[in-house]
Amino acid sequence: MRLERTGIMRLFRRAQRPAQPTRKPSRAERRAAERTARADAMLARTEQEIHELADEVRRDLNGSA
Repeated sequence: MRLERTGIMRLFRRAQRPAQPTRKPSRAERRAAERTARADAMLARTEQEIHELADEVRRDLNGSA
C-alpha cells in the first residue's frame, strides 16, 4: 500500500460520512431551525441598532467636548 502524505496508510483512514443526511428532518426540527433563523436575524438587527446608537453617542460626546 502507498503511504498518504500524512503518513497514514489508506487502510486505517476514517471512512467519509455521506454529505446528505440520511433522513428528512422532522417537523419539530424544521420549526426549531426556523425559530433559530428568526432569532439570529433579530439578534443581528439588535446588534446593528446598538452600534448605531453607540456611534451617535460618540458623535454627541465628541461634539460637546
